[in-house]
Amino acid sequence: MERKRNRNAIRSVNMIMDAYVELLEETPAEKITVTAIVNKAGLNRSTFYAHFENPDGVQNMLEQKLVDDLLESMKDFDLEGLMKNPKPLLELVAERIEAKMSYVKLMFEKHSAAHWMDSLREAVIEKFMSDPQAEMYDDKDMLLLNVRFFVGGYISLCRDCITNRLNRPLSSLTDTLSKTISGGLAATYTQK
Repeated sequence: MERKRNRNAIRSVNMIMDAYVELLEETPAEKITVTAIVNKAGLNRSTFYAHFENPDGVQNMLEQKLVDDLLESMKDFDLEGLMKNPKPLLELVAERIEAKMSYVKLMFEKHSAAHWMDSLREAVIEKFMSDPQAEMYDDKDMLLLNVRFFVGGYISLCRDCITNRLNRPLSSLTDTLSKTISGGLAATYTQK
């Protein structure tokens, strides 16, 4: 019985998120109401409130799911791999973002997506700085500075591609950025 309840809860949450995204296509985020969401999802208000406090909670969950998805896809990458050959990681991130590009663009057009991009940046920096290989470097402050610089720069370029400030797909940036990142990180550090 518990399993069925969990399945129903997951289904309800997914229906709410899908309804929110559909509404976001036609309405600014700040004008989306609980009533509009439940009507679009075909659910009642109590189901909504069992999972979310307000529409911002839905947006936050959608953003967190994007960050979690990207982090999950990066689980097999480590600091050494980032320094030696960042291209596979950059290709993977570009592929994941491009696969959800219609929603990601909606977030920028209808809702301030800075929070999502900031969360992603901080999560990726934390992932690489908590890597055991980071302990092998003499100057951890310089390592942190460079990881912040390259990750932040890449996230900024992603934002520019998503918002059409750069008129090119994310995947087209991987060659140039891989060389820049590996050259910059590898040349800066000496291991203990």
